[in-house]
Amino acid sequence: MKYVKKSEKGNELTFELQGEDHTFAGLLVSKLLENKDVEIAQYIIPHPLIGEPEFYIRTKKSKPKDILKKTVKALEKDIN
Repeated sequence: MKYVKKSEKGNELTFELQGEDHTFAGLLVSKLLENKDVEIAQYIIPHPLIGEPEFYIRTKKSKPKDILKKTVKALEKDIN
């Protein structure tokens, strides 16, 4: 994971997820959007062959990094 940008307010985060594609990216965004504190969660892959998914998260009041960590743990639990 590579952090690209964090907002001054602290409720927005942009990061790249290296080595992943639409499969995991779509799953992560879907799980993030289940959280009521997440206003926006989306991703793009700038180039289909060589691009890395770039995510954008905006929250109402929680820190995006905290929500991201909780979401990844929940996904890990679901997958196991």
